[in-house]
Amino acid sequence: MPKTLKVKAVLFDLGNTLVYQQPHEPFQRILQANGVFKSIKDVQEAFEKGSKEFDVEKCIPLGSHEFYTRWNIAVLKHLGITRSVRKLAEEIDRQWSNFSKIHVYSEVKDSLRKLKQMGLKLGVVTGGYELDIEQILPKAGLKGFFDICVGCDTVGKRKPDRKAFEHALTQLNVKPEEAIFVGDSIEQDYFGAQKVGMKALLIQRGGKPVAGVKAITNLKEIFDFLE
Repeated sequence: MPKTLKVKAVLFDLGNTLVYQQPHEPFQRILQANGVFKSIKDVQEAFEKGSKEFDVEKCIPLGSHEFYTRWNIAVLKHLGITRSVRKLAEEIDRQWSNFSKIHVYSEVKDSLRKLKQMGLKLGVVTGGYELDIEQILPKAGLKGFFDICVGCDTVGKRKPDRKAFEHALTQLNVKPEEAIFVGDSIEQDYFGAQKVGMKALLIQRGGKPVAGVKAITNLKEIFDFLE
């Protein structure tokens, strides 16, 4: 049995921790709805190439619409689309919430209910925008579970910047050592939370275990780390 932790709050990353989303299919379907036909393989490759040159940190201050418009432009570039690129990129952003499907991991809702019943404060700290959180939580059936939600535009910084974590802790009125953070990224979530003084758990729903890292394979296992 792992050593128990005295915690008052549990904070979570959102994507690939509580919910998951396949971005290539909705992108492809929006293109088709606008008369552009590309294979899913082409879209996947364009995403990979675009991510290597897209400056996330530079674009975050521009706001949600401009951020995703520029990201879409980067992808469209690698799809060989050259006509009315910005117009199409803006249309993809506008239609995204209608075409995308948000899936919640099977054990998440029951685990969150149990944590709430234990009297723990719950929060989300994600690299996405507040608007993303507002759209995702209702679609995933997770609205109402969280006492605080922090996006990259909440404090103008995103994980692993300490300001994102510290803002959530301040709003919850808990000390770093009284909180535990659960996320799927070693750098942004695990080490980011540790640097602030929080306890951290890496959620690995697959893949090889990481040496020296406290990890769980699903949220049900979090209760082994709570007192």
